[in-house]
Amino acid sequence: MSYREVRNVTEMLRALAYPRLVSIENFRTPNFKLVAEILEWVAHRFDPTARLNFNLENQGERVLFVKTVVLLLLQRARVKLNPRKLYQADGYAAQELHVVLKILYDATLEKPAEENSSEWTIMKSKINAKRQEISRIRQLASQIPQSGAALFDLLNKEVVAKDKRSRALTNSLNLSDVESNIRSLVTSAVDSFKAVEDKLANINNDEQALDTKIERRKKEYEQLEKRLAKLQSFRPQYMDDYEKYEQTLKGLYELYVIKFRNLTYMEQLAQEVERAEKEKTAELEQTMRQTVEKMRSEVAKSPPIESLQIEDMNKNEVKRPMVFGNMTGAGLSDDDEDDDDEEDELVNFDENLDLEEEFLHDRRGSLQRSENVAEDGDNDEDDF
Repeated sequence: MSYREVRNVTEMLRALAYPRLVSIENFRTPNFKLVAEILEWVAHRFDPTARLNFNLENQGERVLFVKTVVLLLLQRARVKLNPRKLYQADGYAAQELHVVLKILYDATLEKPAEENSSEWTIMKSKINAKRQEISRIRQLASQIPQSGAALFDLLNKEVVAKDKRSRALTNSLNLSDVESNIRSLVTSAVDSFKAVEDKLANINNDEQALDTKIERRKKEYEQLEKRLAKLQSFRPQYMDDYEKYEQTLKGLYELYVIKFRNLTYMEQLAQEVERAEKEKTAELEQTMRQTVEKMRSEVAKSPPIESLQIEDMNKNEVKRPMVFGNMTGAGLSDDDEDDDDEEDELVNFDENLDLEEEFLHDRRGSLQRSENVAEDGDNDEDDF
């Protein structure tokens, strides 16, 4: 026993398509069940009809099984094996199996020595004939269900057909009527045949008529093509003026586009200036309002003029000495001058308020007029 022999046994089993995967480790310890399965498989490869008792419960049955397989292989393969080594079911059994498996493995590698011999050709012809027969059998097998279904339908119709057939057989036929019917059918067939012959005879005339019509259409087509070429090459008298006016129109359109762009740009600038003026006017109004409110608040906070005059007069009466006469001349005193000055300041303040209100009113009117002008300009542009 050697490692190479055990490895060769496993490789040959794999190459021979043994249904179970066998490794080297399976032969390191006794495994009689595996060896018995391999022996049974090998025996069936040599003799598929062999019947082996695979009952391995006791030792006697195992020995009988091994002897039976050895005898079979001796008869079929002319190979003499050692039953004792096979019975050990270890590496020595693999050594004995190697001999038998090598025969099967070499048989798969061998090719026919004389492929062109007469026997080989006869065998190939037989194989091809069998293949054709198999394909034909398959076709017939596929037709069997269809034929069976058709036969089933016909058998179902046989019940009705049998009655009709029996009635037809019992009834006697009138020969004169049958003869007249056959003659009428013959005459109709002859008429249809003559009609077909007439149509075939008129085919030539139809072909000639179609040919003449095709020739006439071709001539008309050529004439129309020539006319189209003349019309395309013809230049009307007004084309010079048309091209001249077309160039003039292009120049006018370009000028129109430039002016329209300038007008749009000027309108945009006018809108921007007007917007700036509105913003400036609004700022001025805001500042004027703030100024007026400030002045009004100052006036409201200041004490009344009469109380101030009375307090001043009381102070002057207490502090100043009694003086008779006036240094400034006759007619006005200092108190009268103070009163006049205060009245002038009040009048001037009222006038300033009136002027500010009038200015704001005029400014609003100018803004309203400018907005109306802008709207009129927009309307005119839309009309344009």
